[in-house]
Amino acid sequence: MISTVKTVLLTLTLLLLFIGSSFAQPIIIKFSHVVGQNTPKGKAGEYFKRLVEQRSNGRIRVEVYANGTLFDDWDVQEALKTNVIQMAAPSYSKLSGVNPQLQLFGLPFLFKDAEHLHSVVDGKIGTELLKSASKNGLVALAFWDNGFKQLTANRKLTNPHDAAGLRFRIEGSNVLTAQYEALGATSLTIPFPMLYTALEKKEIDGQENTLSNIYNQELYRVQSDLTLSNHGYLGYLVLTNNSFWSQLPEDLKVIVQGAIKDATEYIREMAIKLNDDALLKLRSTGIVKVQVLTSAEREIWRTKLRGLYPDFYNEIGADLIHKVQEAQTK
Repeated sequence: MISTVKTVLLTLTLLLLFIGSSFAQPIIIKFSHVVGQNTPKGKAGEYFKRLVEQRSNGRIRVEVYANGTLFDDWDVQEALKTNVIQMAAPSYSKLSGVNPQLQLFGLPFLFKDAEHLHSVVDGKIGTELLKSASKNGLVALAFWDNGFKQLTANRKLTNPHDAAGLRFRIEGSNVLTAQYEALGATSLTIPFPMLYTALEKKEIDGQENTLSNIYNQELYRVQSDLTLSNHGYLGYLVLTNNSFWSQLPEDLKVIVQGAIKDATEYIREMAIKLNDDALLKLRSTGIVKVQVLTSAEREIWRTKLRGLYPDFYNEIGADLIHKVQEAQTK
């Protein structure tokens, strides 16, 4: 009799726990970004969503808002700080106010290739930058790739002086402003979702972006020439809200951290694949002329633009810039 009562009580307890868990509201992570779903960041956001929801058994639900449908990369920082959204991945150029050292990633011709870049962000320098960017109500979780940037305009750009007199769209960065000043050009800060229209209306003459962004936003339709310059790196800092992060149950925090790590590896693979695919598609359109720099032409660009590094020794840190340059030779 006693054992029967215990069995009934145990069954009722388990049933109540099941019912309680069934009606528990999932934790919502609103993830806002400004690019399309077929870009590296767009795909990584969806991959992260899938991993978190599966691994948490539905205890966390991730809502991904692409194409700037919620916020642009400027407004998203305030939305993060006030916990209106819980996650975002703005480009480094938008984050100089969070940490001026993040302007490092905007320096032209600083990184030789993806291997050099990843050796920096995966090492001591990357760890220190994540820590220093975790302030003002934000927590920096990871560095995400988009890839290396190329130049487009309505004229051939194979020599630095070809850019003189043109107006280029930039993301809003002291480094990028200085870059175009060094080329004898001017720059305008224009939100990414408005870039196509600005080019179409000839409010600007050119822009810089990764191949996947150029193709997915159809920028090739309003630009006659594409130069494969690989002059700069476009990447993102994955951020979350500090109060949200600190209140997240430890087991769920581990799940999110694991998903971020896996999504970081995923986006690196996607950046390479999607940019390679985009180049093939761009060439096949027959609309835009693809200019490939010779080694000599590339060296002229590199020499010209590396000359602005000393102007940012105070903001970024001369030692930090030199450490990154030294990492290339190791």
